[in-house]
Amino acid sequence: MSGKESEGEEESEKIRQLKREIEELKGENIRITKKLKRERKHTHKVCRDLEDANTELSKRNYEIDEAFSIVSKWIAMYDEFRRENTEVLDKFHDLQGHINDMERSVEEWENKANKECELRLEEEANYTAKIVQLEESLEEREQTLGYWKIRFSQLASLANGAIEDVPRMLREADVSLMFRPVPKEVESFVEYCKWLVGLMKEMVARNRN
Repeated sequence: MSGKESEGEEESEKIRQLKREIEELKGENIRITKKLKRERKHTHKVCRDLEDANTELSKRNYEIDEAFSIVSKWIAMYDEFRRENTEVLDKFHDLQGHINDMERSVEEWENKANKECELRLEEEANYTAKIVQLEESLEEREQTLGYWKIRFSQLASLANGAIEDVPRMLREADVSLMFRPVPKEVESFVEYCKWLVGLMKEMVARNRN
């Protein structure tokens, strides 16, 4: 075999080797392309999943924001309620203080009223006792006055009788003394009786006027 033929065979072998490598590269390229397609599909799916997850996360974030807003509103409402409740409690304590003061005032007034009522009852009892005592005294005085009225009536009757009888008897005794001597003492007694009768007549006349 000549040298040219040997070189031609080597080149042919190289060409065949290159062709085999090209074919292998083509096959590898096909496998890689298929693999890339599969990976692209997977990547696309992963991207869609990520987008869906991102969308869901966005929704969750929105819901969280809404929930946080609601919670913030509730916190604000709670703070407002607590503030108003504090004000109400303060007003309630103030009102309770006023009520306690009023109750003490009412209790003091009741005690004062009870004392005044006791004093009035005591005064009424004393007044009633005095009235009873006065009535008893008046009754006793009326009885005494009635007694003395009877006595005075009897005495007046006696005096009237004496005023009517004694002057007549004195006149008769005076006439008798003119005709016989009498002791001076008897004459003085007769004069005294005249004076006494005259005095009684004057008293009766004054009482009648």
